[in-house]
Amino acid sequence: MLGKKMTIAELATTLGAVGIDFSEGVEEITHVATIQEAGPGSVSFIANSHYEKFLETTKASAVIVSEKFVVPTRGSSGSQAESLSYPALIRVHDAYASFAKTLEIFNPRKNVFGSGIHPTAVISATAVIAGNTTVMAHAFIGENVTIGEQCIIHPNVVIYDGAVIGNRVVIGAGTAIGYDGFGFARVEDGSYLKVPQIGNVIIEDDVEIGANCTIDRATVSHTIIRKGVKLDNLIHIAHNVDIGENTVIAAQTGISGSTKIGKNNMIAGQVGMIGHIETADNVIIIAQSGVSKSITKSGTYFGSPAKEHRTALKIEGVIRSLPELVERVAKLEQQHEK
Repeated sequence: MLGKKMTIAELATTLGAVGIDFSEGVEEITHVATIQEAGPGSVSFIANSHYEKFLETTKASAVIVSEKFVVPTRGSSGSQAESLSYPALIRVHDAYASFAKTLEIFNPRKNVFGSGIHPTAVISATAVIAGNTTVMAHAFIGENVTIGEQCIIHPNVVIYDGAVIGNRVVIGAGTAIGYDGFGFARVEDGSYLKVPQIGNVIIEDDVEIGANCTIDRATVSHTIIRKGVKLDNLIHIAHNVDIGENTVIAAQTGISGSTKIGKNNMIAGQVGMIGHIETADNVIIIAQSGVSKSITKSGTYFGSPAKEHRTALKIEGVIRSLPELVERVAKLEQQHEK
């Protein structure tokens, strides 16, 4: 609850920390703050080397760091005495995950919209919704939709006919699930014949979907979002896409029809993927990449078309040197003519 208090040692125990540096752990923690804005009684974290520079100036009482974190050397001598003014360092296996747990401890999420089904929600008589699921204002639930336990359906969500939603699923405001996939067949006169989209969408347990996403129903069979997937806001998932377990996808990414994403993929913002391809498990795709063919090996990929990261960086380096190269070639041509 808000207003919770605990000592540094109690927090470290709760997080399963491996140790505490620069403190006996008796100081009291009352809230969470960024490392730049933290003051007495606050706890912050460092999970990115970019923020290490703030360690010497932060007013936080404690900072959560990795167990392998190396304390920056202070002063010219680097003596231990010069390091004693650092805040308490709570050493954990994963600083970012531990900070997420800390946020939940001091600021548990509240359902400000209440529980149950809001009176303005429109729900088909054939829909089946678990009793402990929340459906907020102006949501629409179509025919033969099934929604499992402890789900939260935010305002203005639309779930079209036949969708199957698992347990503990969160769907952000304005998201549309199960609208028709983009299927049109061109006929002889140049016009387009709509291909009926008769499949559905299946969303498995523990999925979180951001605001204003669109997940299309399958042409036939299923569009599937598998267990533990996390989708940012403003993402488009086309018909018959299959997204593997525990994959995370950032905003403004679009995945074309019948593409299959492996398990534990990390897809950054504004990535575009053509249809009918696959990615292996444990693939990372860097922001603004364009994936034009299947990725068969785990690893990090970048570029348009996306390539293995090191290869992409080498190509980028060559492209940046092209103006100088063109100038050198022009000079050599002039010398040759002379």
